[in-house]
Amino acid sequence: MITSLFLVFNTFSSLAQTKEKEEKKKQEHLVQEKIEAEKRIALEEKIHKGELERAVRDAREAYTEAWTTARDPMILSTGSDLNNIYFIGGSQSSSTLQYTKNVKEASFSKRFGFEIEKDARRASINVSGMCKKGEIRIKIIMPSGKTYTEVLIDEYGSVNWSKTFTIDEDNGAKTGEWSFQVTASDATGSFKLLLRSY
Repeated sequence: MITSLFLVFNTFSSLAQTKEKEEKKKQEHLVQEKIEAEKRIALEEKIHKGELERAVRDAREAYTEAWTTARDPMILSTGSDLNNIYFIGGSQSSSTLQYTKNVKEASFSKRFGFEIEKDARRASINVSGMCKKGEIRIKIIMPSGKTYTEVLIDEYGSVNWSKTFTIDEDNGAKTGEWSFQVTASDATGSFKLLLRSY
């Protein structure tokens, strides 16, 4: 009987130790998963920082290029509500519009215009940005009212869209007032819109 009790006690003790070892392995696995997740987040933040630095560098280059292209430089600010928009132009019929915005959990809608002069020979449009959360839609509308394109920036990756076109008599419909509709839905991220006619 004592032997039976001893065997039963050993069996329970062995089961308890096995269960304790399994629990310890499970905890170690959870800790390892947490470490891997933190590494992934750190890598994503590093990538985001690099993309942001590249966007800043691109903006500086565009700004420098606009100033060297314009002969008699002129800057027009659009006022306090749209304080991130600047028009840069000169006597060479060259105009640039750059709109940059960082948003955090924001929802808004803004519409503004950009004139492509009749004597412009070329125009370029560039939209770039990234969202950690939500989405930003930028709708580009031609002077005729027809939608030229719509760019979606969401949490599935960064976007860099650009288009350059020549303006001649055949596509004169591209001169005039272009409209840009920016709509953000619970967005956390940044975007840049750069337009240029020359």
